[in-house]
Amino acid sequence: MYKNNSWVLNGPDGQVTVKKQRPVNLDLSTISMPATAKASILHRVTGVALFFALTFVIWAWSESLSSPEGFEFVKGLFSGFVAKFIAWGTVTVLAYHIIGGIRHIIMDMGYWEELESGNNSATISLVLWAVAAVLAGVWIWL
Repeated sequence: MYKNNSWVLNGPDGQVTVKKQRPVNLDLSTISMPATAKASILHRVTGVALFFALTFVIWAWSESLSSPEGFEFVKGLFSGFVAKFIAWGTVTVLAYHIIGGIRHIIMDMGYWEELESGNNSATISLVLWAVAAVLAGVWIWL
């Protein structure tokens, strides 16, 4: 039952309880997450992205190893922009997932668990990932 901006519920013993409506913030651009949250979410997202990227990688390996013509086909495919972008994305996702994984392993050993050191390690892992992404782009496109 709804009365005056609050829900009135009857408990198991007949007691009346009131549950107030809580404000809901649906504008995600106003939410400021700390670096640790961004790093954690990004680690999960890159894990899912790796799962899907592996389909492309496994197909390319399989096709390139099937015959000399298959190898030439994959080699020719990788000269295009779309294939290079997919390869760059795959390498970049793998790089962050490894960096984030190492960070998590170190945290599992009891280090970087405090607020300041956790934020610092998250920021460093994000910066290392940006550097790795640029280096991967240079490696793939040059």
